[in-house]
Amino acid sequence: SFQAAMPPSGVLDVDTSPRPPIAPAPVARADAPRDVTGTVPPRPAPQPAPVVAAAVAAAPPIPAAAPAAPAAPAAAAVPPAEPLPAAIGGKALIAAATAGEPAAAFEIATRFADGRGVPQNFPQAAVWYERAAKGGLAPALFRLGAQYEKGNGVTKDLNEARRLYVAAAQKGNSNAMHNLGVLYAEGIDGKPDFKEAAQWFRKSATFGISDSQYNLAVLYARGIGVERDLTEAYRWFALAAKGGDQEAGKKRDEIGTKLDPQVLAATRRAADTWVADRAPEDALAVAPPANGWDQAEPAAKIKPRPRAQSRPAATTL
Repeated sequence: SFQAAMPPSGVLDVDTSPRPPIAPAPVARADAPRDVTGTVPPRPAPQPAPVVAAAVAAAPPIPAAAPAAPAAPAAAAVPPAEPLPAAIGGKALIAAATAGEPAAAFEIATRFADGRGVPQNFPQAAVWYERAAKGGLAPALFRLGAQYEKGNGVTKDLNEARRLYVAAAQKGNSNAMHNLGVLYAEGIDGKPDFKEAAQWFRKSATFGISDSQYNLAVLYARGIGVERDLTEAYRWFALAAKGGDQEAGKKRDEIGTKLDPQVLAATRRAADTWVADRAPEDALAVAPPANGWDQAEPAAKIKPRPRAQSRPAATTL
């Protein structure tokens, strides 16, 4: 957690304890409906009045001048691959992953991470997420970044987590944007950077990430990393509340008492009609093959025998 300057007299007093970053959601089983819309997994039940959350990732459009991060993670920090156990999946999945298919590598990684079919194994999940990330898959970049952030299966490295999150964010992964905001709010190098955090919070918030909307509202309410603006604070609290955040609804109403009635009415109307940006489908989900990864192996086709050629009738001289 971090400490922020006390707000001016009469300003909404909010707790600045950061919310946790978004954790990767498990990949749907092949026989279950698969969400390819990039819906963010539900966050844990909100903690008592946590406002400026570190689990927030919103930012105005990614600055054009921001240096591009390489898409491939650092191989040296990832453990070596082990032979894939048969229990991890069908022959088609194992063959595709072994052949270097990024989507298959992502599926293998997620099964290791979730302990699906095999014992949970974060080091091997990192191996296969790295392979999928080298193929440019944004969800793999995000998930490997989460492992580096937490030190799950790899040595904890916040700078590597940041690099991977940036690479995923540049492909439209709003969860990675959110977690970047968290990293900057908590301080990657020990010192919080609220200005950078606010940028990522805003970017993620525009994609409808309610935690990012909530945290961006807090920054505006207290003037941390941005110029204090209660109208903007009301707007983002209202949008977070619209997404189901009850704590945001309380903060929205509290700030509403401090706004001019006409400004309040206009801001409320704008929030009611606001529509989130839509991320590319492949930014948050990896589509499986048409029949799933664990479809039954096709039966060997029996080649039909060629028909016997009919002999031409003998001609009489």
